[in-house]
Amino acid sequence: MVVLAVDDMREAPKYETFLRPILDRLKKIDGRASVSIMTNKIDPTLPRLQDWLKEGVSLEVHSIDHPCPYFNSGDFPKAKSTYDRCVELMSAIPGNHPVAFRMPCCDSLNTPSPRFWEEIFNKTTEHGRFLTMDSSVFNITTPNDPSLPRELVIDPDGRQKFKKFVPFESFVNTIEDYPYPYVIGKLCWEMPCVTPSDWQAQNINKPMNPSTVADMKSAIDVTVLKRGGFFLVYHPHGWIASNFLSFRECQERIDKNMLGGQSIRAEDGRDNGVRLIDLNNDGFIDVVIGNDKLKQTRLWSPKTNSWIVGDFPVVIDAKTHFGIVTSSGNVSLIKPDAAFTFDGEKWIEEKALLAGLDGVPFEAVRLRDLNNDGRCELIVGSPTQSAVFEYHPGERRWIKLPFSLPEGTSIVDANGHDAGLRFVDVNEDGFDDVLFSNETGSSLHLFVSMQKGWDKKVEIGIAPAISRNGTNNGAWIHSRGLWVANENTDKLPNLVDRKYFNDMMASVEPTARSPQASLKSLPSTGALMESSGSSRWAIIPSALTEKARPAAACAISKIPTATASTTNPRSSSTASVIPTACSPGKKACSSLPRRTSFMPRTLTATARPTKSKNSSPASSRVIPSIA
Repeated sequence: MVVLAVDDMREAPKYETFLRPILDRLKKIDGRASVSIMTNKIDPTLPRLQDWLKEGVSLEVHSIDHPCPYFNSGDFPKAKSTYDRCVELMSAIPGNHPVAFRMPCCDSLNTPSPRFWEEIFNKTTEHGRFLTMDSSVFNITTPNDPSLPRELVIDPDGRQKFKKFVPFESFVNTIEDYPYPYVIGKLCWEMPCVTPSDWQAQNINKPMNPSTVADMKSAIDVTVLKRGGFFLVYHPHGWIASNFLSFRECQERIDKNMLGGQSIRAEDGRDNGVRLIDLNNDGFIDVVIGNDKLKQTRLWSPKTNSWIVGDFPVVIDAKTHFGIVTSSGNVSLIKPDAAFTFDGEKWIEEKALLAGLDGVPFEAVRLRDLNNDGRCELIVGSPTQSAVFEYHPGERRWIKLPFSLPEGTSIVDANGHDAGLRFVDVNEDGFDDVLFSNETGSSLHLFVSMQKGWDKKVEIGIAPAISRNGTNNGAWIHSRGLWVANENTDKLPNLVDRKYFNDMMASVEPTARSPQASLKSLPSTGALMESSGSSRWAIIPSALTEKARPAAACAISKIPTATASTTNPRSSSTASVIPTACSPGKKACSSLPRRTSFMPRTLTATARPTKSKNSSPASSRVIPSIA
């Protein structure tokens, strides 16, 4: 969940000017403007308030007098009065139902207190009114959480990304690594604020610094990974920009800044010959463009944050394939009439990469690393031709191996359309198996060796069709199963058809799993640790597990996505105000062997990792900045 809560309202016109672009954008996205305004003092009869309420805004409580510190001068009744009067005022606005409070100055001073929650918040006003939520404690995400990618919690200079925003000599209004609501004193939901607030950010970065937005995007990514809450504290004082983009604006920025003025789709909607590839294995995505209007290589330079533009030799079409096929580890491209290898700066023609492929239908070709040696084999699968080739550097030609695709399977049908074959490691031994399913039937063939290929057929019964009459039937691999969703599955449980790998393998005697598969089998549960000297319990969240979804085809531009799951037990304690801080797929030529593929998190150079089985944690592929 994401809550935008702007503080300190006393004047409606100022907030209308500041919030209007945000409200309008939110309405376009979700049909309503879900913003909370933490209010000090306002005329409850103002028409503007009614307009906001109709748009989805909530008007919440921030104390009448905004005292910093909240408790002062030994005057407890004054502290209670400024809260009670604000609750009454917000409740007096027709149609408004306040539920939340935020302590003034809580992002820089130790203003929250257990006394406030127990003796003021958890009581009622003179007229019996009360709130149910507070958002005054700050959660700091730290490197102690092993489930988070390091680039989300550590800056390039080695500093903690979020702790840098609380450089105060004493600031104890925090918890760590717990972005979840919890209960204080049985009656108050604490919604921990995200670090940084806009004040904390401008205090370190100065106002309107792009670094602030980048750090907040990282905080959002952490929230998504942890499946928690992002409760933002911000103000209408020009400390951060309200930067919202439409999809059209995103598209325009991608085309202009990343793709050199091109688009991934041509004017007629067809393939425009644009591919995203890490050409030089530096961990950053590069771009190649090959169409009738432009042939260009765009190499991203992280040192200069700019593109190095060079030539590209061919027009890219459906018969153009990219992969690593030589021992150099460099990316090569092959198509029926051309073959080139990128040497780190330019494309070098290599006609030898076509030797031995006479008569091969390139529309039926896939490049995949079958034996995990870091080089792709070339697989041919059509109704009339089935073969597997390995490039032999000594002979400088492709050599046909003694096996082919299993009988009755093919990559494409007679029309060159999807026949329903997927390379998936079903038995989790580290090697791609062949799963085949269409309107005519289904089969599973396990990989045995580079001499026998997919020589072990498994009877799996009826499986959901991957393709149907040459069309995509809505199939994907997820959570160790084949899933299908289409116009015919709406009456099935959860609106999907499925067949789990365990069911497919029911007739097969279990064998030893690969080390990677064994690790994934370990239970992903949290642990309870009793805090010494108290009855409180700290929840230690389990590590995040990421499973790569196998690539369906060997086009490097198709970067595998991933599914991430995590177990985060949530705990509330009646004995404490603030919880104890928490302590701490198969590689394919399409994803470039021995490298990690990154999917872009935002339109920036940072990204969330999708780790392949055979890549080291230090390796990565990042989408360069396109903003």
